[in-house]
This record gives sequence, C-alpha cells and structure tokens, in this order.
Amino acid sequence: MNLQLVPDSAPFSAEQRAWLNGFLSGVLGGLDPKLPGGSEVQHSTGTAIEAKEQNPSPTNSSESVSSYPWHDSSLSITERMRLAQEQPTERKLMAAMAQLNCGSCGYLCKSYAEAIANGSEKNLTLCSPGGAATAKMLRKLVKESSAPASNLATSGARNSGPHVDANAEQEMGTRANPVSAELISSDRLNGRGSLKDTRHVVIHLPDSGLRYQVGDALGVYPTNCTELVDRFLIASRLALDANAVVNGKCVGLKDELQHRCLRTIPMEIVEAAVTLIKERPKRNGQVRADANIVAELQAFSESDQFDDLDCVEFMELFPSIPWTPQIVIDCLQPIAPRLYSIASSQSRYPREVHLTVSRVESMIRDRTRKGVASTMLADRLMPGSHVKIFVHKSHGFTIPLDPKAPMIMVGPGTGIAPFIAFLQQREVDQALGKNWLFFGDQTRENDFLYREQLSRWEENNVLSRLDLAFSRDTAEKIYVQHRIKENGAELFEWLESGAYFFVCGDARRMALDVENTLLEVIALHGKLTPTQAQSYLKKLKESGRYVRDVY
Repeated sequence: MNLQLVPDSAPFSAEQRAWLNGFLSGVLGGLDPKLPGGSEVQHSTGTAIEAKEQNPSPTNSSESVSSYPWHDSSLSITERMRLAQEQPTERKLMAAMAQLNCGSCGYLCKSYAEAIANGSEKNLTLCSPGGAATAKMLRKLVKESSAPASNLATSGARNSGPHVDANAEQEMGTRANPVSAELISSDRLNGRGSLKDTRHVVIHLPDSGLRYQVGDALGVYPTNCTELVDRFLIASRLALDANAVVNGKCVGLKDELQHRCLRTIPMEIVEAAVTLIKERPKRNGQVRADANIVAELQAFSESDQFDDLDCVEFMELFPSIPWTPQIVIDCLQPIAPRLYSIASSQSRYPREVHLTVSRVESMIRDRTRKGVASTMLADRLMPGSHVKIFVHKSHGFTIPLDPKAPMIMVGPGTGIAPFIAFLQQREVDQALGKNWLFFGDQTRENDFLYREQLSRWEENNVLSRLDLAFSRDTAEKIYVQHRIKENGAELFEWLESGAYFFVCGDARRMALDVENTLLEVIALHGKLTPTQAQSYLKKLKESGRYVRDVY
C-alpha cells in the first residue's frame, strides 16, 4: 500500500502525485516503485526520466531497458542494427530510432516501433532526431518484413494524423484536443550583429484550465507558408481552387495543404504515382514512355534522393503524373506538432506560457527552406493571431522536490529555456537550494540570451553561479563542456552534496560531450577508475539526479 507522502497541494498533477507517492513508498519500504496501473518504472539506464511522452506504453514486466542493448544514443545506427539483427521486426524498428525517447514523434522509441509493426502508425518519418538515416532504415525494414505498414493504401486513413492517447481525447489542451491560444509577442533575443534569430515567444492561455509544470514542453501545431503551398500546387498542376474530402467534409485543397507535411516525401505518394502512370489510358507510343517513368519512380524510391528532396521537388522531378486533389491529400500526412521546452513558470505567469524559439532558415539547391513552426512563430503570426497548442508532460525533468537540493543546469543556446522556468519557480518558492547554470552560444555581445534576467538573479542570489562559454569570442572555440572541466573540483563537491545535474539541448554533440566531460570530472576528482565513474553516473541516473531533455 502506498503512503500519502506528497500533499494534494504540491504543484503536481494527480498522475505525478500518484507516481511520486508510489516511488517514495517503495524507497522507504524497500518495495519496487510502481507507475499507476501497475507497470514498473524502468530506471536502469535513466531513459525513462528523459522521455517526454505523456502516456508511455507500460513496459512488459518480463523485460527491462537492459534487454535492449541498442537503446543507447551514443551508438551509430550501424552498430544499433548489428545488436538487433537477431531480434523480431518490432525490435529492429526500435533499434533504427535515435534512442532519445524525446517524445517528438508522440511515442517512446519502443512504442513507435511497435505501432509501425502492428500497422497503427503509418508515418515512418516521425523520428526527427534520427533524420534521413532512421527513415531510410525504417522503410528498408518494413519492406523486408510483413509489417502492415508495407501495404499502405491511399484510402484517406492517413487523415487521422499522428499517434494520440485515446484517454486524452476527452481532455482540453492535449495532443488529440489542442486549444486555440493567442500570440502576445515574439521578440528577438539576439543582437543586431548575430547570425542567429532566437525569439522569446509569449502565448496567452485561454480559459480552458490548461496547466503546466516547469520542465514540461508545449506542443505547437504549425502551418505551411503560402509560398510553399503555391509552389507545390503549381508543380503538381492542380488548380488553386480545387477541393478534396477530409473526414467526410469537403475542404479547399489550398487550405488543407497548409496543414499537410511537405518536408518529406511519403512512400505512399511514390506508390500512388506508379499506380496513376500504370492505369492511365495509353496513347500510341506512350506504353514505353510510361514504363520508363515507372522504372524511374521505383529507382527514385531506393535512392538517396528520396530522403534528400521534399514534396515540391518530387512534383517538379516527375511533372507528368496525372494527380487528383483527393489522391494528393490522402497521401500526405498532417503536419506533426513541434515540441518546445517551456521557458516560464505558471506560478509566475498564471495566464501565459513562454518559449525560446530559434528561427530556422537555410538555402538548399538555390531554394530557401524554412522551419515550419519557427518561422510561423517568428514571421507569419502577428500579435493577436491564434495557434493550436497543448501541454506535453515531462515526468522527471523538473526541479527537485527538496527545495534545499542544489541544481546544476547545462543549457547552451535554446537549451536554456527550461532553466529559465526552473529559476523562476525557485524564486517564487523562495527555495534555499543553490543553483548553478552553464550557458553558451556564439558571441557574448549578440547571443547572451536573457542577459538582464540572469544578471538580476545573480544579484539576488537566486543564481549562485553562472559560467559562460561563447565559442566565437576566442581564437580557440570554448563550449560549455570546457567550463565544466575547468570547474570540475567544485562541481564534484556539489554532486557529493546531493546536487541534481540537468542537461537540455542537442543530443548528437553537446549532450554527449557534456556526459563524457562529466565522467572525466567524476573520475578525476572522485579518484575513481573509468569503470567506477560509469557506476557513479549510473547511480545518479537511477536516483533521478542526472536528468536530460535532449533532442
């Protein structure tokens, strides 16, 4: 029986309080902590703490994370696939994921793989951290197996969008049932001389009872810009005023395309193109020409171009396909929501939610490519405009329950977002625990995000230490991991005194470099062997004192 150790007044949801009561009861009573519903918490590698999925699928009681040796984000995809080569299809699919459990796809790595294998999820491009390499491997595995996703049809079933929890459909402000919220402002944080455009975005919360905790993420449903939609329609030779049927309703094609993913090419659209070419009436001499087009389409689907081009380029590459509005809409997935770490405390801003958003734009093959959500928030939405949002809960990535516990936070660039929220909450709570922030970016003059706020927190002793790393201000590039190493002795003392170590940001480089540096610090100042340092870090993970929000 669980003890009631966390009061109802504590700033947690009912589910979080239930988990915490169960966990603390287990620790105090020598029992295995349980999640609501009886599924065990898997702490063996710390990945359950890192996940941002609202309702992850319970892990089979006969399995643990250690059953999946490929579930390590530091391994290459080649190595992960080697470790899973004798496993069933759903585990091979899991090994192809980025192994971050970041939740950006709406699943954990394991549950996304299982959804593909059982046919409930047909989109093979949701793992954004894994990028083209993951998508290509998933297609290969699906093609080689009898997984239902290999027999997809353009039946309109794709209109349902990405995975959602059935229980969440009755709630407001969930992935399945987002709320419409008003944009208050989108202010640039960088100086005029910066190469970056980072925005502090403020959104007004509607009267819907939407609640969030520090450490949660905000899901934002973006829309395509008009220029991209128009170019797609011209390339596909479809009329600007054409209509299609979506969920039994007649909609304008142009309006619907604003909500459809054009960034990646779905296999369904290639398969539909092949079918359309094969089935169209043949004129004299067209049989051979069409056979050549079919061969080119099939070769294209196996080439690197498939992962490199977007839907506009695909339409321009194969201009003779006789598209219809309905087939196009049935082939294209709804745009998946983008998740942003929340940069505010609701205790400080009861009717607002703040984000730190880096505007993404690049030039690829002489064409400007724009981040669909970041440019919407930075350019296209004016104050007073509305956007669909929901709260994506984070179980574990939040401030310590003990207000006296020290916190070490590593958040370069936009990775600083959740730590702005952490520090706001600790200021509101008048928490006595020390707070140490490592922040870095390109230049101090132009890229010192939240400079005034951080300086005020230093003056007020909310922020006990602030170590900065600006990579382009010195001849030799300096990053946050260098500052961690320079201050290794004191940092290890903080860990020994019970400090929590948080990391937010890029998983592929920064988070890995920070972890390797942390291991060096532990080994050096703890006088431990590399193996002992690994064990020390593992214990930090198991106790929830080494927590990452990486992507």
